[in-house]
Amino acid sequence: MGHVFVKAMLEGVKGQEEADMLVDTGATLSTIPEDLAQRLGVPKLKPKRAQLADGRELIVEAGTVQIKINGREAPTTVLIMGNELLLGVETLETLGLKVNPQTRTLEPTRSFVLRL
Repeated sequence: MGHVFVKAMLEGVKGQEEADMLVDTGATLSTIPEDLAQRLGVPKLKPKRAQLADGRELIVEAGTVQIKINGREAPTTVLIMGNELLLGVETLETLGLKVNPQTRTLEPTRSFVLRL
C-alpha cells in the first residue's frame, strides 16, 4: 500500500500548528513529539503503559489535543513520545475516516457527527 500522509491541524491550550502525520493503522493511539506538545501546550493526562510494535512496553506521557483533518474536528488522546507524528486508529474512528489503499488518501466512513 505504501505510506499515507495527511495534513492535520493540531491545537492545544497555547496554540495550533499544521503538521504532516503518517497514518498508522497498526497504532491504536496517535503520537506526537515532546517539543510539539510543549509548543501547543497539550494538557497532560496520567502516564500510560504503551506496547510498541516490537513488543516492548513503556510508560509514556499522554495528553489531549484538538485535531482537524479534511474539515472534521474532534478532541483526541495522543501519546507524547518519539520523533514522528503518527495518526492512530482511535483518531481515525473518532473523525469517521478510513484509509483508501488505492488512492493513499483518507475518506469518510460515515457522515461526521462528533460522538461523545
